[in-house]
Amino acid sequence: MPFVAELYFDPPTEERIRGAWQALDEAGISDSMPKGGYRPHISLGISNHLELDAFAQELSVFAAGLAPFRLPFPNIGIFSTSEGVVYWGATVTEQLLNLHTAFHEIFKKYAKEQREYYTVGHWVPHCTLAFGLSENQIAEAVTVCRQIGLPVSTEIKGIGLVEISPAGCRALHVCDLNP
Repeated sequence: MPFVAELYFDPPTEERIRGAWQALDEAGISDSMPKGGYRPHISLGISNHLELDAFAQELSVFAAGLAPFRLPFPNIGIFSTSEGVVYWGATVTEQLLNLHTAFHEIFKKYAKEQREYYTVGHWVPHCTLAFGLSENQIAEAVTVCRQIGLPVSTEIKGIGLVEISPAGCRALHVCDLNP
C-alpha cells in the first residue's frame, strides 16, 4: 500500500476544494476524492514502503521548523497520463521548492520504491480535484471546475502522512506547522 506525505491548507481553502469535489460529484463526473476519504492536499512524496515510526518522528521535527506560508493556485490542469487527473496547479515558488527538497532529504532515508513523479526535479505541485477520468470526463471536469473562480490563495498549515488502500485513504500522522 502506498504511503503519501501531504501538505494541508487553511480551512477556507479546504472548504472551497471540497465544494469543487461536490460540484464534480453532482455533475455525475467523479466522486473519487470524497469517496476515497481524501483531505484536500498537495502530495510531497509517495512511496510503496516506508519505515513508518522513524519517518513520522522526523516528520514531526521537520514540521516544527516550518512556518505557515501563502501559496497561490492560479490554474486548472490535467496530466496527460492514463490516470485521468484534473487538478488545481500551485505556483512553483522558491519557498515551496526549498520545502520539497528539504522534505526529500528526510523522506529518502525511510522511503523505498518512491514514485518518480514526486521526486525533486520531477514534481508538479498540485491539488487533485478528480482522478480515474475518461477523456470525455476530463473535458467535463475542466468545464465544471472553470466555474469555480481562480486564482485561489491558500495558507499551508500542516503536513501529514496517509496510507492509500483499495478501501481509501487513512491518516497516519498529522502535524501543524509551527505558527
